[in-house]
Amino acid sequence: MVHFRSGQTDGVSLEMEKMAKVLTQLGHNVFLCVGDPGLLETSNVCVLPDLDFRNPRVWALRKKLFEASASCIDKDVKGQIEELVHRVKEGVRSFIRANSIDILVVHNLWSLPLNLPASIGVWECIKNEHIPAIGWHHDFFWEKEGYTPSCPWVLNLLKKFFPPRNPRILHVVINSLAQKRLAREGIFAVMVPNVFDFDQPIPSRDARVAETLGISLSEVIFLQATRIIPRKGIEIAVELLYVLSSSKYKRALTKFVRTRGGLGPVYPVLLLPNLVEDPSYCEALRRRIEQRGIDARFLQEKVGQKVAFWDVYGCADFVTYPSLQEGWGNQFLEAVWAKKPVAVFEYPVFRADIAPLGFRYVSLGNTYSRDAEGLAKVPNEILRRAAEEVARLLVSPSRYKSFVDHNYVLAKDCLSLKTLAAHLERLLTIAHVQ
Repeated sequence: MVHFRSGQTDGVSLEMEKMAKVLTQLGHNVFLCVGDPGLLETSNVCVLPDLDFRNPRVWALRKKLFEASASCIDKDVKGQIEELVHRVKEGVRSFIRANSIDILVVHNLWSLPLNLPASIGVWECIKNEHIPAIGWHHDFFWEKEGYTPSCPWVLNLLKKFFPPRNPRILHVVINSLAQKRLAREGIFAVMVPNVFDFDQPIPSRDARVAETLGISLSEVIFLQATRIIPRKGIEIAVELLYVLSSSKYKRALTKFVRTRGGLGPVYPVLLLPNLVEDPSYCEALRRRIEQRGIDARFLQEKVGQKVAFWDVYGCADFVTYPSLQEGWGNQFLEAVWAKKPVAVFEYPVFRADIAPLGFRYVSLGNTYSRDAEGLAKVPNEILRRAAEEVARLLVSPSRYKSFVDHNYVLAKDCLSLKTLAAHLERLLTIAHVQ
């Protein structure tokens, strides 16, 4: 498998871990070629720094390709791109030959131009080595901001390589919207949704973890498990907690914590344990949190070092998932596995592919606007309705249990590793035939 990075908490890294586990169970030898291995420093991981989109040279080129004027795409820039293309091509070729690779699974390099030279280099390697490949596309550049080409030359590269048209490449997407978009462009793609390992033990509240995180039994814990970037819409979760902090919901929250033995002052708390990948957005978020006067805790210095990421789910009472745009919905599945109810902003893929499966959730609406500070906002009536639903679940243990049990059984049946295994066996057969 080839990707920009691995061993981290971003969605693609997590999906690669699941895929590697399933492929190994199916009897295959799995090797990774990545720019940043994260925590996966093993013999099966080849580190090729030129694949990393945070490589300073790559980052500087990206700014010129998508943020600068056309005059910046001169011979010098094109020469730098050609050099990186060559280095990636040779690096991946060495990886293929050293490990006797039969098929290459390329994650996001042909859908998101975070590192355009790497995308071209991997494609050239595939072409020259005559090796079958699966392009596994989690996100596309047209779904995100910041990828407006700086000139026609860059636009032509996007048309040619994102994704590339090659009979030896089988394309896979993770949602039906992307599948339909590619079909309109004459590209056939198989849809394989993201899944979760539901055979893992369900996390429970651990007193040691709670103490390390500074959580008490009298606090109602709302977990925002996503990375901290603008499209996660975390400010909507802040507004939900602001509504829940009003006196109207004091009785419901108090009943919930007293039932489990909480004796201190009662109030909702928002936990944010994941990576901060956009510092300016994080600062705007902190300002909004201060304005609203809610208790929100950034736990990056504790989670992953003193406490395992998955253990935080055991301390949560509710999960917020207000993402404005997602390729699928990893944190939704994680919450379902942990048997926590979820408050969800119904982003397009959720409405198209996840909600129709029959999951239960608290809706945060499906439309938003921007306020004067550029943060997302949903109508107040939506927030009040969501707060009412949250309160009803918290005061009724039987309703809470029915809600989470229903979701767990449903997801385990249709979005487990068993589902992924069936897809992979079929895809590998098709890819070898092509």
